[in-house]
Amino acid sequence: MRYDFTTVVNRHAQGSEKWAGMKKRVPDLPNDIIPFSVADMEFLPAPEITDGLIDYLRGGAVLGYTVPTESYVQAVTGWMALRHGWRVEGDSICVSNGIIPALFDLVKAYTQPGDGVILMTPVYYPFYNAVTANGRTVVECPLVNDGTGYRIDYNLLARLTAQAKNKLLIFCSPHNPVGRVWSEHELREVADVCIRNNVVIVSDEIHHDLIMPGHRHTVIASLSDEIAQHVITCTAPSKTFNLAGMLASNIIIKNPALREAYRTEQYRSGFDCMGALGYKACEL
Repeated sequence: MRYDFTTVVNRHAQGSEKWAGMKKRVPDLPNDIIPFSVADMEFLPAPEITDGLIDYLRGGAVLGYTVPTESYVQAVTGWMALRHGWRVEGDSICVSNGIIPALFDLVKAYTQPGDGVILMTPVYYPFYNAVTANGRTVVECPLVNDGTGYRIDYNLLARLTAQAKNKLLIFCSPHNPVGRVWSEHELREVADVCIRNNVVIVSDEIHHDLIMPGHRHTVIASLSDEIAQHVITCTAPSKTFNLAGMLASNIIIKNPALREAYRTEQYRSGFDCMGALGYKACEL
């Protein structure tokens, strides 16, 4: 099927966060000014998604409280296997109404107030919010710009992870905003350092399907069973299919103890479910 990437939808009257927010902050801005804030797009959803949702609603769907169906789980596991060569068991999938809410719960699940959470800066600003709003301490491990691009400072990472107070690394792969797609070697280095020092890795991989030609994304948890036991993988259809407003994400946790700790924190915060249409849009 051919897809339309030329028609741009005017979202001014649709309650779009980025357009409405820009106008609220600067009311007199001309209408041709484009906001570079929220990363969603002005393209229509894929016809398969739009038509599938219409058929779902017309087919008698009741929009009550909803849990993942078997077909939903198969869609998620099938996508990870097809696109990324990673076999995921269905019971390792936890759903969330977004990766940002999940990050807040993950920080609480694996750290205590005052603990350090390592961030490879510069990085997506909600990472900071998830740490500081929960009374934890941001510990920066700045990426190194060597003139050709950004790389990880493994010596600094080793020193930071060796400090007992630093319990968690929130990792961004591919990295937002520098755009790095980490190589398998780089990912193994990160994993080895963290495992050696018993630091849990939360890997935000929301951009994993948007990779430029000549590059390949590797899911860090797919590298070995040992690594998978120390990693929480955060994914969502929102960037790939422009579905951010559906508030759907999948938090994949293979380690049963880490999974239970996260689900307990989800229950406490009340963010342990998604909307009925979010499930269906992701499945489609």
